[in-house]
Amino acid sequence: MMRTSFQRFAAGFAAVFVCMVLPAHGAPILNGGFESGFSHWTRADMVGGDGGFLIQSGTASPVNGIPVPPPPEGVNAAMTDAQGPGSHVLYQDFVAAEQVSLATLSFDLFIGNRAVDFFLPAPASLEFATPELNQQARVDILLAGGDPFSVGGDLLLNAFQTQAGDPLVSGYLHVEVDITSLINANLGASLRLRFAEVDNVNIFNFGVDNVAIETIGPIEVPEPAPILLVLAGVAAATLQRRRALRLSGSATPGRPRGA
Repeated sequence: MMRTSFQRFAAGFAAVFVCMVLPAHGAPILNGGFESGFSHWTRADMVGGDGGFLIQSGTASPVNGIPVPPPPEGVNAAMTDAQGPGSHVLYQDFVAAEQVSLATLSFDLFIGNRAVDFFLPAPASLEFATPELNQQARVDILLAGGDPFSVGGDLLLNAFQTQAGDPLVSGYLHVEVDITSLINANLGASLRLRFAEVDNVNIFNFGVDNVAIETIGPIEVPEPAPILLVLAGVAAATLQRRRALRLSGSATPGRPRGA
């Protein structure tokens, strides 16, 4: 019985210890709910276009006052709006400093396309000033430092993109994407999380909120031997004390033990 109880206790202690070295934490996106406006974010609009990403609150789009759902987190969201065609990006650069066991990119998106469909030119482009129809929204991770409108070799991951035939108005949609392998393959590199919207057909409200990257650090299972040795020592000392007490209790009063 004593050995069985000890083994169960040791196994439970080790399991708790392992869980303690695997904390989940958010990293490294800042102000993902836009409650501080566009702090930590960068906006870029292609020259010659109209509108851009603006802070949206309430239930109306920032420029045209089109009915939209309220921000799903807090009181602010980022949303594109314009009275003419344009190309708009919103991005934040970050660095992954250490290897992870799990990394998840998540965000909430509102899609409010007032055209008859989504249109993606070939080859891929975020250019609005072109004879081709270009009416789309997308979310990407790129190597930082290049053209914010790039869809070339610095593009590492397309996490979301509207497609022809998708519902024209939907959201807020919650999206989660596993980016573990991407993070571990680009340790120390400056990466860019980008939200992009382009429209040259009709108005497009692209809402963004609740942006986060959640990570779990590397699994570091400690050597079980030191833990078990400490527990074994405690158990042995307890057993020895109990034996001493039993011997003391069974001795004849007034007569030395062993006489």
